[in-house]
Amino acid sequence: MFRPLLTATTLALTLAAAQATAQQCQNVQFPRGAYVHSVGGAVNNSYGATCYYLSVRRGQTAEIRVLGGPVYFTTNQTQDTYNSARFVTYSGDLYVYVFSDYEGVHNFGIEFAFY
Repeated sequence: MFRPLLTATTLALTLAAAQATAQQCQNVQFPRGAYVHSVGGAVNNSYGATCYYLSVRRGQTAEIRVLGGPVYFTTNQTQDTYNSARFVTYSGDLYVYVFSDYEGVHNFGIEFAFY
């Protein structure tokens, strides 16, 4: 009786750990002295968002914009979804999640600027 329950629980925990690992964010590093940097990526609507992590200073003005592709983004420091947004950071950890409403894989470019 307990063996099937234990097996099911172990399987669920293994799948949750694999999903968390698969959805880790890419760390965005700016070249030395740069305040603007762009990256390219791909998002597959079937698998959710592509995630980027940036270490920022609290109180910086951030500007993020999509350079190409049928995508939009949201962040952990904003309230909505955008193609372009300018805001003041309130913590040192900025997570940017890029999505698409269209089926399939879509390439995109996204630019990060800090002032």
